[in-house]
This record gives sequence, structure tokens and C-alpha cells, in this order.
Amino acid sequence: MGSTRMEGHTIWVEVNLSALKHNLAEVRAIVGPSVKVMAVVKANAYGHGAVESARAFAEAGADYFGVTTLEEGLELRKGGIAAPILIFSPLLPDQVEAALSEGLEQTICDLDPARSVSALAAKTGKAARVQVKVDTGMGRLGVGTGDCPEFIRLLLNLPGIEIAGIYTHFANAGSKNLAHAREQDARFSELLANLAAKDIPIGLRHAANSAAILNLPESHHDMVRPGTILYGQLSTQHPGRQLDLRETWCLKTRIVALRKLSPGTRVGYGSEFTASRHTLAAVLPIGYSDGFTLTPESTARRSARPPRPAATCVTVRGKSATVIGRISMQICSVDVTDIPGVRLGDEVIVPARRTATSSRIPRVYVMSDE
Repeated sequence: MGSTRMEGHTIWVEVNLSALKHNLAEVRAIVGPSVKVMAVVKANAYGHGAVESARAFAEAGADYFGVTTLEEGLELRKGGIAAPILIFSPLLPDQVEAALSEGLEQTICDLDPARSVSALAAKTGKAARVQVKVDTGMGRLGVGTGDCPEFIRLLLNLPGIEIAGIYTHFANAGSKNLAHAREQDARFSELLANLAAKDIPIGLRHAANSAAILNLPESHHDMVRPGTILYGQLSTQHPGRQLDLRETWCLKTRIVALRKLSPGTRVGYGSEFTASRHTLAAVLPIGYSDGFTLTPESTARRSARPPRPAATCVTVRGKSATVIGRISMQICSVDVTDIPGVRLGDEVIVPARRTATSSRIPRVYVMSDE
């Protein structure tokens, strides 16, 4: 992703909206026009910014959106996203009314919560659109496949409940050995056939996450739920299909100070680094509170410090620069001695996990086909 030269910013995440749209189009090309696409924008769209990312996906033709919590769904509605939104996590009783008010679809996998939803729907006069989660082998949430037909029959008898869909989730669709994933899809498909034979309406049928989209075409059903692949990352080391994914996200900061260190100079908390030569150090206003490394210092770790990990590096002027000294809460130093022309204010590309990068860091949106 090219430089945006963000004057006025010290730290920012650059998000390429063109790349997000491109990656969704790649998914669409695999599943075909008859299969709906639910763009998963949970966890602040994997660190990209939920509303802006959802708008980009909507413009690219996403049919549905998936989030984990009520708060995430409400954020999308407030941001103008009108498409159907499914909340993956079951809601607590005091959250149901807000979901009904905003037309958010709820995951249901127990009858008692369903009865509460039904009662509130009847009281407010607003139908509750729900989707049934089926546990085919993930072991977290869901109705067992054997119990599901009776569960849905009882659900359909509750006033104010509309079943918008039925879904399951794969535990191992990204594995080299797909036996377990195929067993899960076989259980789900058998259940779907059983429900169809009994003329039980179930709405949209969906199972495929990012890995299953690539590895299990038989699991595409009525809709797929891409997450990580929309953001340019493969969720499997063994993709059955190839995608032309584009980079969507880049954490950047700028050099705020340059220091010439003499041999023997120590740097950072604990004085863990000692310069062995004349060193030019660049100071960066970024640290573990921003998501740069995931293990902040603690008293316990200081009392029994583990072996030092492999060197952490950033990119300055297209070249690798090694962090020197301990990364602290909001500041660190890197060795730029061997990088010609380094100047105050130069942009620095910082490696970080996207969902762990602080949400207080501004997201800057660009359109680029690079």
C-alpha cells in the first residue's frame, strides 16, 4: 500500500477501501451469483473500522452482515447500514428490545430465551427475526442436530418469531485433513434434508466461513460468511481455491526524534540493549498499548524474564529497522544506522495484529488499486 503522507498524524491505520471491495468480488466469483454473501464485520471489521468497511462491502454487493454483539449491530445501524444484520452471540434479556427496534436478527439456540423474545415481540408489535444455530461439531453454541427438528417446531409456534435462517460453524475447515469439516457439513446437510422432508421452513441455510469457502464448495448452501479473506488474509495454509487477495490494512507511525548513540549507551526499561557501535536511533511514538507486541511488561515477567524473542522489526524507507531496547507503553526506539537519508517525520510501517491494534488509533481510508 502506497504512502499517504499523513501530515498531522503520529499513528494511524491506513485502510484501502478499494482492496476491501476487490476481495469481496473475489469471494463472489468463487461462490457464484446464486449464493448470498454475508460480510463478517465483527471486532470492528477485524480492526478496519466497522461502519466504513461495511459501507464498502455494501457498495460491492454484500447481501448480509455478521457481527458478534448487539453493540456492533447497533453501530452499523447508526452508521446507515440498512441490509440484514445477524448477531452471532445470543442476546441477554435486557438487550432484546434494542435488537427488535433496529431490526437486527438474533441467534437462537435455547427455548427459554426464545420465549422471552416472543413475549417482547408480542408486547412491542415487532416481529423478531431469528436464526437457529446448530452445533454440528464446534462444541460452543447451538442446538444438537437430533433435537433441532422439534426445537424449530416449537419455535414456529411462538408468536412474533420469524425464522430467517439456520446455520452452523466449522471447527477445522482450514486444516489439511478436512475429514472433520466434511463430517460437520454432512450432519448439517442431513438435518436440512430432514427439515425439508417435513416441510419445516428454515429460511437461509449457511455454514461456510472463509476457509470453507475455499476448501468445501459443498458447504456454500444459500449463503457464505467470509471474514478474514475479505481483509486480505487466508485463514488456511491449505486453500483448495486460489484468490487474488489484496492488502487492506497497514499500521503506520512517524519518527518523532533521532538520536546519535555512542558505544556503550543503554536504551529502554531494564537497560536490556547496549549499543555496540555508533548508532543512529529513531524514536517512535508507539508501544504495546497501541498493539505493537501483545505482551506488556508485568511484575511477574520482570521477576523471571523469559528468553528474549527474535528481533522485532519495522520498515523505514522500505528497509527493515530493528527495535532496540524494550517496547514500552507508547514509545520505542529502532536502529536506523544503516538506512540512508532517514529524517524526522519519516513514515514507519509497524507490524501488529489487526484486531489487537488499539481502536483509538484513527483509521484513514484510501481508494487505491495497487
